[in-house]
Amino acid sequence: MDNDKTVYNFNVNSFHIKAEYDTRDINEIFIPLVRRIGEMKKNAGHSHRIIVYIAGPCGAGKTTVSLLLESLMNANTNGSAQALGMDGFHYNNEYLNSHYINRNGEKILMRDVKGSAETYDFDKLRKKITALKHDDLYWPSYDRIIHDVVEDFIFVNGQIVIIEGNWLLLDEPYWRDLIEFCDFGIFINAGREILISRLIERKVMGGLSPEEAKKFVMRSDSQNIDRILNHRLRCDIELKMKEDGRYES
Repeated sequence: MDNDKTVYNFNVNSFHIKAEYDTRDINEIFIPLVRRIGEMKKNAGHSHRIIVYIAGPCGAGKTTVSLLLESLMNANTNGSAQALGMDGFHYNNEYLNSHYINRNGEKILMRDVKGSAETYDFDKLRKKITALKHDDLYWPSYDRIIHDVVEDFIFVNGQIVIIEGNWLLLDEPYWRDLIEFCDFGIFINAGREILISRLIERKVMGGLSPEEAKKFVMRSDSQNIDRILNHRLRCDIELKMKEDGRYES
């Protein structure tokens, strides 16, 4: 514990990230949430795998929250938990560099809007989540060093599986069908300026110049933020990340 902060070290898409959480948030928000999900697992029985979705706009801290919940669940409940990302379901770079989407009558190379819902292989994701309900399996990952998908990277056998991704609670055709596999939905939000700043920082960490990072974020990610916020399914709990890094529910 450091100045009322609890520090965690996570591996996020091949980057080592130090995540600090206000200890009050741990005790008042996250541990009660873990206990709630743990109770769901207890009531569901050993044979039923609990699937948790964490959705929300890019830059809202979904990945580190999923890893935090994984850590807290494994420390405070009897069920084993695993956190997974949906970024491994991006089409690979070869596909993104050779396929286009149409947006408002404009033909756009998928690579230039990487991260939008259309740049994910929805059918592949749906098949994996469908199988995950009852079977152990291998899950793809996304490596932010090579900026591409790595197939069959994680073996999934946890009794509680936390899947995080921008589009998991998207209320649009096809995507909304994923809700049938969700036992508990979490939506994480944050102010637009906070999100934009965090996304530019992330792109710079990934190798872009500040100018390139800002251009990409404003062209692609900012539109994704609006789409996610304006087309949402219901969730069981919504968390908001504040400017100081604390959360409120």
